[in-house]
Amino acid sequence: MSPWNIVAALAAAVMLEGAQGAIAQESGFVSHSELSVMGGAQALDQNDTALPDHFVNVPVVGALAYHFSPNLAAEGEFAWVIPVKQSVDLGASGTQDRKSPDILSYLANARVSWPLSGWTPYLTGGLGAVTFLSTTGQDRVPQLSSSQTAFAIDMGAGVMVGLNAHWGLRGDFRSLAAFPAKDAPGLSSSGTADTIWMERVTAGLAYRF
Repeated sequence: MSPWNIVAALAAAVMLEGAQGAIAQESGFVSHSELSVMGGAQALDQNDTALPDHFVNVPVVGALAYHFSPNLAAEGEFAWVIPVKQSVDLGASGTQDRKSPDILSYLANARVSWPLSGWTPYLTGGLGAVTFLSTTGQDRVPQLSSSQTAFAIDMGAGVMVGLNAHWGLRGDFRSLAAFPAKDAPGLSSSGTADTIWMERVTAGLAYRF
């Protein structure tokens, strides 16, 4: 299934949620706001115009959600991806220890949840931007003389497990795609720029208030 089909399925779920207001009113739903803090691992996939090999880095994620009902929420997310030096294949230059630039992401998402007994699975998706911060260190790939910001989309799924009325555990899987400009220095080649795909797995705490 293509990413756009997943986004379309999410949109259909959001529209279906609009027809379920009566269910939400009967659920005893009280807390509308939610703050999540998570960490984990994020893969940065190889492509032909910027990344000669895969990288695995450490994301730190903060998210603030507003729940319109037990089934539907809007969520804003900020993440900082901390690069980890690792052995990467540089082609003709062989295998060397390198790390990617620091990466920031800013996303606005819709989240559709299905509360069950003791846990709540969800689907999420949205759009925003990803910034690859400038770095000219000899151990960085790619080297960027200036920061580059690209339009991005994300989609994924997760689960919430309540600990009490306010606190819960959250696990989240996300696939992100960034679309650099075809002339973005360091992220493009010969007038083209491949999509930069990232996969992220995180876990952490959520607080409802």
